[in-house]
Amino acid sequence: DEHAHHGGTPHESPLTMLIPLAVLAVGALIAGFWYQGSFIGEEYGGFWKSSIFTAESNKILHEIHEAPLIVKFSPFVMMVLGFALALWMYVLDTSVPGKLAAMFPRLYRFLLNKWYFDELYDLVLIRPAKCIGRFFWKGIDGAVIDGLGPDGISARTMDLGRVASKLQTGYIYHYAFVMLIGVAALLSWYVGGHIIGIIGVIFGGGH
Repeated sequence: DEHAHHGGTPHESPLTMLIPLAVLAVGALIAGFWYQGSFIGEEYGGFWKSSIFTAESNKILHEIHEAPLIVKFSPFVMMVLGFALALWMYVLDTSVPGKLAAMFPRLYRFLLNKWYFDELYDLVLIRPAKCIGRFFWKGIDGAVIDGLGPDGISARTMDLGRVASKLQTGYIYHYAFVMLIGVAALLSWYVGGHIIGIIGVIFGGGH
């Protein structure tokens, strides 16, 4: 669906994925146990050098070794409990998840939708980013830059071309008519200028 939830029953990954994961897990256990002195032990400073800064007042590495056993074994206990719970719900009695979902529908929807982080992310980040991008795309780039720039100039050039093309009819009498209008406009401008000049001389006292 829209939240990337897949139908069907839960199933384990194929051996092509389980075998490499098992090899990596065993290697991680061996490396962690073998090199724990370098990671968090006496050789900590020589191994990490200046990549991790530890203040002189920071005694956490020493306090790790003095932590109670319940703290040290709590991750292992939680792993065992989680494994047992998953075995019970998804292998031994597959009706348990459906019963829990029916008993707590709101909690089920909340967890099914991954705490609604996707919806919150979409509301807070995705939608505002789209609005800003659309404003700069349509408003600034499209309307202002392209509208007043290449698109606007090319559009006005095409408009002028359409008007000019209507004047190019190919008939001689149309061209002659335009020429007569031009000559009449020049004569009117010339004669009008002289008339205005004569009137100015008369009413200006000969100056």
